Amino acid sequence: MSLSGIVSIGNIGINAVYVYLGMMLLCTAAVYYIVKKIYKWAIKKQMLRFLSYIGASTIIISLTVILAVLQERNAWQFLKAAMQSLAFLGISLAVLPLLHQFLLKRK
Repeated sequence: MSLSGIVSIGNIGINAVYVYLGMMLLCTAAVYYIVKKIYKWAIKKQMLRFLSYIGASTIIISLTVILAVLQERNAWQFLKAAMQSLAFLGISLAVLPLLHQFLLKRK
């Protein structure tokens, strides 16, 4: 009998999958509460551009991971490309309004 998948906690043998599942649930709950506070703050400050960027980032990263898993390829290459495009989007969302204000004041 192979015990390679069993994590021993005291005298109780627990399957490692259940430990990882519990850790993922705890991490998911922690991220949820942190993001919830960020969203409340952004709504209070009426930062619609920031909220749309966060939403778009979440959707893009989720779709990237799903596509990488479905195509059975290395997800890191897909994630690298997605993160670079999201960084470009974030910089564009920050710079373009400033450039627009500068051009309006110049006229």
